Amino acid sequence: MFAMLMNIFKLMKDWQKALLFSFVSYMVVLFFIIVAVVFIMKGFSRNLPVLMGITAGYMFLLFSTMVVARHLFRKRLIEEE
Repeated sequence: MFAMLMNIFKLMKDWQKALLFSFVSYMVVLFFIIVAVVFIMKGFSRNLPVLMGITAGYMFLLFSTMVVARHLFRKRLIEEE
C-alpha cells in the first residue's frame, strides 16, 4: 500500500504536489475550525446542521479555488514549455 502511494507521488508533477500539500493543509484548518465551533457552541450533536453548513461552504470554496488554481497552473506551465 505504501509503495503504491509512493509510486503515485513520484508520478505527480511539482505543481500537483503543491496543490496536494495545500489541500491537506486546508483540511487541517477545517478540522480546527470544527473543533473551535464545537467548543464554542458546547456540543456536537445539537449543532450538527451548523457544522455541516460550515463544512459544506468551506469545501465548496476550497474545491472551487483548487479547480481555478489547477487550471491556471496547468495553462501557465503549458505556455512556458
